[in-house]
Amino acid sequence: METRLIKKQMTAAYQYSYVRLVLNYYTLLETVAEETPKSQKITACVRRFNNLMGEYFSGNEIKADLLELRNDMTQEVEVLTSYADCFQIYEYILNRMERKFVPAGVPGTTEDEFLKRLLEFITGAGDSAVMNGRIKQIIGQLPVRLTKQKFYSLLMEGLSIYIGSPRENLRDMMYTLRTESMVCLPEGMENGHKDIYEILQQFKHSDYRNMTFDSYNEAAAKLSYASRVLTDESGYYVMIQDLINDLLVLLFAQPDAVIDVSEEEFYRSVINHILVKFEQEDLSISEEEFLDQLTQMEGRQEAYYERYLKVEVVKEDQQPVNDPDYIRSMNVDRLLSGSSFAQLLIPKEVTAFTGDTEDIVDRSYLDKEAEAYIHELDELFADAPKPVVRAVMAKVLSDLPVYFNSIDEIKEYIKGSLGSCMDQAEKETCMELLEELMDYENKLV
Repeated sequence: METRLIKKQMTAAYQYSYVRLVLNYYTLLETVAEETPKSQKITACVRRFNNLMGEYFSGNEIKADLLELRNDMTQEVEVLTSYADCFQIYEYILNRMERKFVPAGVPGTTEDEFLKRLLEFITGAGDSAVMNGRIKQIIGQLPVRLTKQKFYSLLMEGLSIYIGSPRENLRDMMYTLRTESMVCLPEGMENGHKDIYEILQQFKHSDYRNMTFDSYNEAAAKLSYASRVLTDESGYYVMIQDLINDLLVLLFAQPDAVIDVSEEEFYRSVINHILVKFEQEDLSISEEEFLDQLTQMEGRQEAYYERYLKVEVVKEDQQPVNDPDYIRSMNVDRLLSGSSFAQLLIPKEVTAFTGDTEDIVDRSYLDKEAEAYIHELDELFADAPKPVVRAVMAKVLSDLPVYFNSIDEIKEYIKGSLGSCMDQAEKETCMELLEELMDYENKLV
């Protein structure tokens, strides 16, 4: 990789990440000062990060430990994401039961008028990607009244799009389907999450057919509580992971980065000030304590980010995969991609897609992967109440690539879905949710 390119990228990344590290570290201090994390795991992660910050600014090697912490954080967020996926299934069920217990107005349109508006909403998207996204959102909200055989047929139809594609693409989709349909959950989900784990178990064993007004309200309250816990904890993990990412950028970029000495000393002084407060457990922040430093940094983050965006970065398929500068460049770019938990390249595991036959999905490979997943779904459906089965089906169908060949096929699917639903309360709820979706999307245009 050209020395000129690597130096420009690393300098821009180093300057941007240093500013971000200072500002985000102060935000973490401020957040913890306002309310101590309720999760002991989060408290432990903050402590580990503070220790590594201290080691780094003392001149010690921390890369292996920092990468280990990043991996631990990613695994913990995968657990939280699995909880969120599970609760989304039960939210689907409760949403469709609400009208049985909470009075609501009658939809202002007939089914034919509603269908016409949905089709206009789909075709009104100028971009095909937006159109496909809208189709998937609609499928995820429509009533599901499918036999297992019909559902599996639609599943195979959606997956058949991957024939001729790299196998990695299909594996990514199968991972998404397994995690979001509750057939593959992380081990030890209850560790550190006893309260929401117990709520999840209660939802799994609820009698939805005979649910009363009181049991519905209790379930809705528990769902709301679990959602707040997951949102709060996820926010902390993203905040800490962004700090880890910025510190990793400093580690990767430092050998080639150029920065003014006085500027770097200023950043270090602010970080050390925050670090001392963490170490001394002095979380009080006076109004003037950081005012001067933060004022001096106004506008720098935006300016350095604009500079980084203008840097020419080598694309991932344009360089030998065993070039250490290339791997470092790709990792810095991934760390600054905006995806906090993006997977990093590891030199000994970097491989290139060759286009060989064994890298490609054929019918035999697709059938093997799909049959394994269908077997897992069969086991899940065997003990699940009908509302749970329908919710899982809706989620899976909305995750699949769009498999309709024409607008007429979409029309028939929507019409059949609404027409086959004999539960008027559920149908009206679905129509209401889709009306809200259309109104929201149209406001964004």
